[in-house]
Amino acid sequence: MPATSQRPDHTLFQATIGAGSALLLVLTFPKFSHFPLSAFALVPLILAAVREPRSARRWLWGSLAGFLFFAGTCYWIYTVMRQYGGLGMVAAGGVLALLCLALSLYWGCFAWTAGRLWQVRWGPLAVPFVWVALELARAQLLTGFPWLLLGYALTDYPSLARVARWTGVYGLSFLLVCFNVAWAWILTRKDRAGVAFLGIILAGTLGLFLTAPTETYSEDRKAFLVQTNIPQEVGWQPWNLTTQGPLLDRLETLTTQAVGRQDPPALVIWPEMPASFYFHDDSFTREYAEGIARRTNSYFLTGIVAFVPGSRRTQPLNSEVLLDPSGRLLSQYDKIHLVPFGEYVPLKGWLWFAETLTAESGDFVPGSRYVVTQLPEGRASAFICYEAIFPDLVRRFVKEGAEVLVNISNDGWFGSSAARYQHLLMARMRAIENARYLLRATNTGLTVVIRPDGRIAGEIPPDRPAVLEARWGSQSHQTFYSRHGDWFAYGSCLVTVAALLVAGRRKRREKE
Repeated sequence: MPATSQRPDHTLFQATIGAGSALLLVLTFPKFSHFPLSAFALVPLILAAVREPRSARRWLWGSLAGFLFFAGTCYWIYTVMRQYGGLGMVAAGGVLALLCLALSLYWGCFAWTAGRLWQVRWGPLAVPFVWVALELARAQLLTGFPWLLLGYALTDYPSLARVARWTGVYGLSFLLVCFNVAWAWILTRKDRAGVAFLGIILAGTLGLFLTAPTETYSEDRKAFLVQTNIPQEVGWQPWNLTTQGPLLDRLETLTTQAVGRQDPPALVIWPEMPASFYFHDDSFTREYAEGIARRTNSYFLTGIVAFVPGSRRTQPLNSEVLLDPSGRLLSQYDKIHLVPFGEYVPLKGWLWFAETLTAESGDFVPGSRYVVTQLPEGRASAFICYEAIFPDLVRRFVKEGAEVLVNISNDGWFGSSAARYQHLLMARMRAIENARYLLRATNTGLTVVIRPDGRIAGEIPPDRPAVLEARWGSQSHQTFYSRHGDWFAYGSCLVTVAALLVAGRRKRREKE
């Protein structure tokens, strides 16, 4: 049979095995959570890339696999756009498709580069660096969207995850891609280099398990995490005493009955609210917050909506405030990294139709200060919702002196989808990277206390109003990652550039 008649079958086969990587990685992450699949999930894509001589086709197989992966893990965006963004079926589906298409380009670039480097004898060794460099790009470019980086698959394995205290989550991604490259190397080459590479990785992994210290923590401090379980629709109603007054009464009763009056003062944390909680501009809600702090004799932290001073309520801030037991304002943090299309519209001149997705009449304005507040129990910092997925942002709080981290979030947007479980998985990695307790209070779940090794020490079942009494300890030692940030990821960019230059020089020599 002529070779040309086999080409369609070959094309379909390459596309299918490349898509196999997408399926395996979808099964890796929540809600499926088959994390061991990550050790070989990329092998089909690598095989499709290195066996395809045409660069454009390699890019296509990678992009197709990437599109399927993001569609399979971020499908919940469609529901958010439909139910809360005011978009129709076609528009909501279009937004999801455009996002998946944009993110798939990173996978296309990976497949193209892997195929190119595989042509050099030791080129496979550079492929894990390429993956890390592209993950960094995904976290930084166009506002960044580092959702479900590969390294999160190791969150449940503290012996391995502790590598993140040196490299951030990117080092864990590197380790997993090394495993995938080793399997592909063995399958595509007849030399023993792939076997040797796999042996080195296995030995290193075993060493991490055998040398893992037994970590014990002093949990002598107390916090109360309040899961308010406010229906998401409440946030879209105009603020007035008739609708929100009974709601606040219920939340106050829930809080004060569970907390009582603390001596010495504890920390009480309310989540990010779906309803607009105007602390500075509404005396009624401010007095409510101050009253809770006084009645419980506790430090009280809650999410609010603030406004840039002098803006006449036209420039809203997504913020949190911390009150002392007398009700006095100690600090305010304004969210630095806003949710695109949820809290502001990027490229508004081009995407004018997306303004219906913002919750306020005007776009939220980002904050700029990393706030650390001194409490009797230690120095605390709180970040808000979506910021939990940005490693460099969270570690800056620790570098500024935070000894305990607080994450307030409203995951009611996600409903019962996989998104809230994915969000928690990423938040747990922030605790590991920085070796800090993370107190996480959410509106509808998942409200948890996370130990510095990423393990969950206590939690509230989702979709119910409740209060979690959390025990935690203050940690003062800063990890290498907390101090130095994404050095490993940026170093991977340099290795990637160097490897491509070497591969390009080799190709030019072959042509000569």
